[in-house]
Amino acid sequence: MPLHYCLTICLVLLGGAANAQSPRTAEQQTAALARGVNFGGILEAPDAAERAKHVDRSLFTAVKEGGFSTIRLPVRFSNHAGLTAPYTLDEAFMRHVDNAVASALAEGLTIIIDFHHYRQMDGDPLDTGEARADLSDDGLRDRFKLIWQQIAERYRSQPVENVLFEIYNEPHGKTDGAVWNDLATETLSVIRKSNPDRFVIVDAGNWATAWGLETLKLPETDRNLIVSVHNYAPFEFTMQGASWIENSAGWVGTPCCSKAQIAKINEPLDIAVEWARKNNRPIFLGEFGANSIAGYEDRVRYARIMRDEAEKRGFSWAYWDFSSDEFGPWDYLAKKWRVELRDALTGK
Repeated sequence: MPLHYCLTICLVLLGGAANAQSPRTAEQQTAALARGVNFGGILEAPDAAERAKHVDRSLFTAVKEGGFSTIRLPVRFSNHAGLTAPYTLDEAFMRHVDNAVASALAEGLTIIIDFHHYRQMDGDPLDTGEARADLSDDGLRDRFKLIWQQIAERYRSQPVENVLFEIYNEPHGKTDGAVWNDLATETLSVIRKSNPDRFVIVDAGNWATAWGLETLKLPETDRNLIVSVHNYAPFEFTMQGASWIENSAGWVGTPCCSKAQIAKINEPLDIAVEWARKNNRPIFLGEFGANSIAGYEDRVRYARIMRDEAEKRGFSWAYWDFSSDEFGPWDYLAKKWRVELRDALTGK
């Protein structure tokens, strides 16, 4: 690693005065997130350590030059922590997270550190090569909180307006409903011990859908919270032919966007608007996107409509994702933009 880059990382990660209280409200912070992208398929992948080797500063530069303000960084921390207490995070892997944080800040971007995919805790089948901890459901949730304790302490000195925490992506299965409310509140208490003023994102339940907002309960006195929902409507279009969705092969060839499909796009957004108004909490649209099996022109049309409808309602957002073959506006191999898709997202 070049010396100047090492020094940049050290200065960013050790800036003790950086974690000062923000003058921003959660609503102002959410607005400042503006337009973002997810770095999906990298640090949340089963082979994350290998994929991380291909993440360099040029990706962050491209995000900035492309007109985006925020990177959501999904990380599968559960795969890189010990299986017995105190569940120590692997230092070599965490340096990849450090590098991402430093690169984002050096480019003037905001970065969201998102705990993504803890399959055993959710009760989902494990991916190939994924280790299983010999723990009860309560034990798995304790492990989750102790992992978060390490993450929070590691990044406690980061600027609170530019490094955000997202407690957990798309709670579902065994991590839903009342269980999710309790786990989110308990984890937030862990985070607040070292990061009393950091802005923290809490996903709605039921896979972070707008319908999951109905059962979401947050600590009323903590006002530095942002609520995230995801919107992949119309599902038959966005997920057509997706290998991870059962029976999606039958959707291949679905176009977008008819009047009925636009109504499906808007329904969850309107639910989120109404919930935010009643509960006085800001909304972040943390994921939306359509995979590349869908027609390219339809994907461009969809991205523009979703972006327009989200921003019309005052939502900041992050597109899924940035550079994968399945979704991204950035062609990683060619090192260039899929220009029409980028422009649809940035309003050009």
